[in-house]
Amino acid sequence: MLLAAGLGNRMLPLTRVLPKPAIPVLGRPIAAQILRRLAEGGVTHAVVNLHHKPERLRSVLADGADLGLKGLHYSDEETILGTGGGIGNVASELRGDGDFLVHNADFLSDVDLAALVSAHRSSGCLATLVLVPARPVYTFVDIDSSDRVVSIGGRPEPAADATAENYLFTGLHVLSDEVLDLIPSGRPSSIVTDVYLDLIAERKLGAFVHDGFWWEFGNLGNYLEGSLRLLDLPAEQIESIAMTDPIRELDEARVAVGEGADFHSGVSLIGRVAIGMAAMIGEGSTVEESVVMAEAWVSPGSHIRRTIVGPGTELPIGCELQDVLICTDPDPNADPPPGTTREDGLLFAPLPPAPDAW
Repeated sequence: MLLAAGLGNRMLPLTRVLPKPAIPVLGRPIAAQILRRLAEGGVTHAVVNLHHKPERLRSVLADGADLGLKGLHYSDEETILGTGGGIGNVASELRGDGDFLVHNADFLSDVDLAALVSAHRSSGCLATLVLVPARPVYTFVDIDSSDRVVSIGGRPEPAADATAENYLFTGLHVLSDEVLDLIPSGRPSSIVTDVYLDLIAERKLGAFVHDGFWWEFGNLGNYLEGSLRLLDLPAEQIESIAMTDPIRELDEARVAVGEGADFHSGVSLIGRVAIGMAAMIGEGSTVEESVVMAEAWVSPGSHIRRTIVGPGTELPIGCELQDVLICTDPDPNADPPPGTTREDGLLFAPLPPAPDAW
């Protein structure tokens, strides 16, 4: 199951234009990349829950055949049901084979799915969380030497046999059918607080520690930083994580270039850059450490650095931008989101500081 029903508030104002799971990472919608990788790992059928701009996500994923799936079922949530309620709402689609995967729709990784499922089945646990070493801001998860989760966010107090290392929960987990019977019915719920805390007490919540690539693209700062970090990786590693636009070495940059992208004369590309399908970079412009999405237009003489340009956005002539998201304003009558400014039919949001290296 792909959990894709959230409002995407951490990605505003971009999510006024696109639902978060349809936002491209190096040119391709992240939800499509996730489902293709799951299919390559052996998944044949998937369920996706929808709420915010559902038709846009349906158009991106279609019936799943182009992603390698044999079946794709959609679950429309009139009211957001949370991670537990969303899973419970499609219990009939998930039952039958004993175990199923749940994957958040805002991260990419190279987790070995076969090894994950094997570890879960041999553990005797009812659910197994994929963990990576702790990073700032994320909720800490504690485990013991037997790879059992003993605490999530300090609940309950970490047991005496907890390891010294802290981890974070990636948003990928494998669940046994029995978990479906533990989810509260008929109301929104959280799989962590309503189910997993009880499993911790019973020592039935397992941990699978992943030491490879994992990146959440869930807020504007992480989105830009993650896109740039992907471009840093060797081509073979990128292929194990993501399905991207072709990546080339151009001028002083490593660039993911979408089909039909147009570079006029005198354009300078610096560092790591993503240029989406049919985007146009005007004469004499400089694009540095930035993402320009599909059908956007960087006007002649512009200089953008650490900037995200939303799809179909036309920049003013000769603009200079740094550390900002700029996108079209789909509803000029609505108040701009907090921290966002509106100018000449465009929305501007400052990017948070780049995360510390880890």
